[in-house]
Amino acid sequence: MTRIKLIATDVDATFLNQQRTYNHNRFAAQLNRLSSAGIRFVVASGNHLGHLKDVFAPTPQVQTFVAENGGLIVDHNRTLAEAQLPLPVVREVVQAILADQTLRPQLLRLSGAHGTYLNRQDRSLDEASQDYFFNNLVRVDDLTQVNDTIYKINGEWPNDSIQTIAAKLNAHFPGLINATASGFGSIDIVAPHMNKAVGLTQLAATWHITPAEIAAFGDNDNDREMLAHVGLGVAMRNGTDSVKEVADLITPHDNNHEGVLDVIDTILADQG
Repeated sequence: MTRIKLIATDVDATFLNQQRTYNHNRFAAQLNRLSSAGIRFVVASGNHLGHLKDVFAPTPQVQTFVAENGGLIVDHNRTLAEAQLPLPVVREVVQAILADQTLRPQLLRLSGAHGTYLNRQDRSLDEASQDYFFNNLVRVDDLTQVNDTIYKINGEWPNDSIQTIAAKLNAHFPGLINATASGFGSIDIVAPHMNKAVGLTQLAATWHITPAEIAAFGDNDNDREMLAHVGLGVAMRNGTDSVKEVADLITPHDNNHEGVLDVIDTILADQG
């Protein structure tokens, strides 16, 4: 196998356990070993940047993020690249989704540079989780009137329907968006050319790292392109069948038993 120079990981149900935490001490020790081995560590997530910084605050060595499913790339607080949804597209998509009973979600959110926007009257199916994932909520009277840099439209649907709804959205707006199921009843809608693989490849190129030199971890449909694209794509044991289909490896243990950290140890040992 080609020598690994970069490790990227998804966060929810991948790096984090069900309690939404991780083994801080073990991971901090691994980061020191990765640094000594010349291997970079990157967070690649559909979440917004502020939330990711909160998650990794206990491990301040983590400073590189491919957020918003590739739509925002930040290294040590410096924005390297961003891919926004044009506001006319945002308005068209929002209006069409809310007008179509076969597509209409529990709620829609717009993930922007200055906040995560949702209609004032909308309520999440899980308010506690919404508060956890979105520390920058801004309630507005009309989503179509939001004026901000928008990286992503995010919605809540019944969890057993998200793959079907995502496919309908892509068919409904060909060439305008890329909709992917991200788990937990959530669908992420980003720019048509954008996904985690694109964002991670852009970032790696700045360090002269090829996709073959990347190992990446994920558990859900919005990780598929990334795992298929890199040299070592690792699906979580608890991941979806669709993501396991494109993986080179499935973790021996799930996210509740430090599956990612175990494989990182293996990578370090193999490249010792």
